[in-house]
Amino acid sequence: MRIIQNSIFLLLFCSLSAFAQENDFQSWYSVSLNKKIIKKTNLAVKTGLRLRENSSLYAKQFTDVKIKRKYSKRISYAVGYRYINRWDIALNISNQNRFYADVYYKNKLSKRFSYAVRNRWQTQGYLYGYKMTLRQKFALDYNIRKTKLAPSIATEYFLNLEDGINKLRSTIALGYPLAKKLDFELAYRIQHEFYVNNPETLFIFEGKLAYDL
Repeated sequence: MRIIQNSIFLLLFCSLSAFAQENDFQSWYSVSLNKKIIKKTNLAVKTGLRLRENSSLYAKQFTDVKIKRKYSKRISYAVGYRYINRWDIALNISNQNRFYADVYYKNKLSKRFSYAVRNRWQTQGYLYGYKMTLRQKFALDYNIRKTKLAPSIATEYFLNLEDGINKLRSTIALGYPLAKKLDFELAYRIQHEFYVNNPETLFIFEGKLAYDL
């Protein structure tokens, strides 16, 4: 009987350990600078740091440059490049490049509700191979009466041509203008992975600062 109890305990312990390894709490931080370069065209430079393993170890650091142009009142498009440093479990660093193109659409549902859709085609990888991914993000914003707080929710899926949808992100965020040209945002995000050897569920705290030059 004791052997059976010990076996059950060991099985439960291993199961809980395996479950814990498939989940992680991360912290993502970013600072961006935005500058209007010509009419209807903006340049954005963004740098970010991501921490993993309960926000105790480096996961990723990146620098992103994007040019965005307004086509009409509701439609915009952009092209960008991101240089990425990644740390593996042994804290070895590898580099990646990302090239992407975006199409944005935004509109109002009512006086206080608005929505936005972003379609992104990106190719990312190392020197020896790149992978193409389609990302589609849906966001809903709410304008609270008589306050500068700006709550929003969003969901985004990642579609790989080989595996189908392999990642899903759900986000709730709260933005606030600290000054005339300085915006701050806090967000909580849950990210699920699919069709990989060890799929992870990430619980992410995110902080953003954006300044208009």
